[in-house]
Amino acid sequence: MDLTWIGVVDTAVKIGLGAAISSVFGYFVLVKKQEHENDQEQRRFFYALQEEKKSKYVDFLSLSQKLIQTYLYSSCSPASDDYNQYLRAFNELQIISDDTIRLKAYEAMYSVQSFICLSKNQQETGLLDTMVADAREKISLFQKVAQQEVTRHYEKI
Repeated sequence: MDLTWIGVVDTAVKIGLGAAISSVFGYFVLVKKQEHENDQEQRRFFYALQEEKKSKYVDFLSLSQKLIQTYLYSSCSPASDDYNQYLRAFNELQIISDDTIRLKAYEAMYSVQSFICLSKNQQETGLLDTMVADAREKISLFQKVAQQEVTRHYEKI
C-alpha cells in the first residue's frame, strides 16, 4: 500500500506542479499583454492630442497673421467677428496646452491685440512699424515653441 500511496502523491505533485507553473506563466503573460495594450492606448491618445494641438496652434497663428494684415491701416473693433474668432482660438489653445505654450500664446495675443485695436489715424509710422514687428516676433516665438511641442515623440511614463 505504501508504493501505491507514493505513486499517487508523486503523480499528484507532477500534475499540480505543472499546473502551478502554467498558471504563473499565464499570469505574467496576461500582465505583460495588458501593459502593452495600455501603452498602445496611451500612445494613440498622445498622438491624437498632438494633432489636435497642431490644429489649434495653426488656427491661432493664421488668425494672428490675418488680423495684423487686415488691420494694418485701420483699427479693429473688439466687438467684431474677426476679433471674437481670434479670442475663441486663443482660449481653445489655452485649454489644451502646457504653461510654456500658454505663456507664449498670451504674449503673441497681447501684441496682436495691442496693434489691431490701436487707433491708426493719428499714430506715427514708427510706432506702428515697431508694434507690427513686435507682434510678428511674438508670433514667431510662439510658432517655434509650438513646433517643438507638436513634433515631440511619445515617451512612456
